[in-house]
Amino acid sequence: MLDLFAGSGSLGIESLSRGCSIVYFIDRSFKSVKLIEYNINGLRISDKKYKIIKSDVLKFLNSYKGPGWDIIFIDPPYKIKSDIMIKIFNAVSGKNIAKSNTLVIYECFLKKDIEEEIGGLTLLKKSVLGDKKIIYLSL
Repeated sequence: MLDLFAGSGSLGIESLSRGCSIVYFIDRSFKSVKLIEYNINGLRISDKKYKIIKSDVLKFLNSYKGPGWDIIFIDPPYKIKSDIMIKIFNAVSGKNIAKSNTLVIYECFLKKDIEEEIGGLTLLKKSVLGDKKIIYLSL
């Protein structure tokens, strides 16, 4: 699983606790990286099962050379500009980051118009939770 804009790392940590084989946590905030380290250290999870990377998400995606991911979770700050999200979705769908069966989960503000952002990805499902929506996508 690839956890972009990882924040506290809660989703990636939950995935590890449910049997996910590896999680990459990506966040550019030093504070978030330290919080993920703190949260994960208390759980005795092998350091072979995760990698915490302090990086801008777009820079990480553009430089990534590894295998495609099964699940990609994208939870950007609500005020992120659509042009940046377009670049992120283009990177996800245009490189070896996602596979044909990859599930992309995008969490955003309820009133955000995401159609232009997601580009060529296929919308599978939408869920609403309070003031946010969860969008499930695939290639």
